[in-house]
Amino acid sequence: MYHKIIKYYDRCSVLKVTPMLKKLKTITLATFLVLGTATLGLTAPLPSPNNQGDYMGRAYHTYWEVVDPDPNGLNCRMTNSSFEELMRADNRTPFEFFNWSLVGVLKQGQRFESFPSNAAGTFNDTRGLPWLFVGKNYATGGVQRCFVRANSQFVKPVQMSSTRVQPQASQPLTSSTALPMKLGFDEGFGSIVVPESDTRASAYGGRLRRYDVHIAKMFEVTHFMCQEGTLTPGITWNYEAGGGTINMGSFAITCRLANQIVSAYGLGKSEPTNITFSAGEIGRPDVRSLNIPILNITGDKVPRWITFVQGFQPVRK
Repeated sequence: MYHKIIKYYDRCSVLKVTPMLKKLKTITLATFLVLGTATLGLTAPLPSPNNQGDYMGRAYHTYWEVVDPDPNGLNCRMTNSSFEELMRADNRTPFEFFNWSLVGVLKQGQRFESFPSNAAGTFNDTRGLPWLFVGKNYATGGVQRCFVRANSQFVKPVQMSSTRVQPQASQPLTSSTALPMKLGFDEGFGSIVVPESDTRASAYGGRLRRYDVHIAKMFEVTHFMCQEGTLTPGITWNYEAGGGTINMGSFAITCRLANQIVSAYGLGKSEPTNITFSAGEIGRPDVRSLNIPILNITGDKVPRWITFVQGFQPVRK
């Protein structure tokens, strides 16, 4: 570790870090690009329903298929809030999916990509029954960004190759980076915990994988904190998938490297980002929502970012 927390103040203060005696050698972009391929997540087994047919709790899986034989289709419901707003730590909207507006239906055989809850699984309604968020429908013109019941009468998990799921090859990262993840700072380290086990899955239906987006988020937060003067000379991120069950490695990002990345790709819109700051032994952790600009990874920058990430190796596993 090349830095340490020296003090954590109250809610209105910032996280302060200071270099340790050993200085971290500056790592350039060129160095990263000549390294080998980064280790990615493993393919998770298909989840199984309980005796009632419900896919409960941590039964998370990316790809699903509609099996509901009803000729009218499977109802997909949504509220006025966006998915990103529902995922916020301060969300006040009760998950009464069954009372939300019907925005469309999915037909038998249609496949879709589901985004997981913050608890690394399905979404439970106020009755305790599970639902899936249809983040991406692979049927042309199919309804998406709404919720369906996670029951074997209506849906089933399927395996799909990531090479087959690329209908929008140039999908930009700036469309949103609000994938489910938990970010935190504790004892001089950053942490990013994501619910999915297969981080190779497409993030938004294009070439960018969830892994690529997770790495981007590390750089975005690091750059933001460096610009705020709360990190120096950088930070090491501990990255875990599968809700914390899969160690993806520790990634060192200096303020200098974060600035190089921002200079190369530019910044887009700011996005509300929840981060948990440890209070050490003096109090409860503090969850803050910060408006952090996201990297402008669009057009020909997409393959450039993918190439960079393939060479961005963890400093340890």
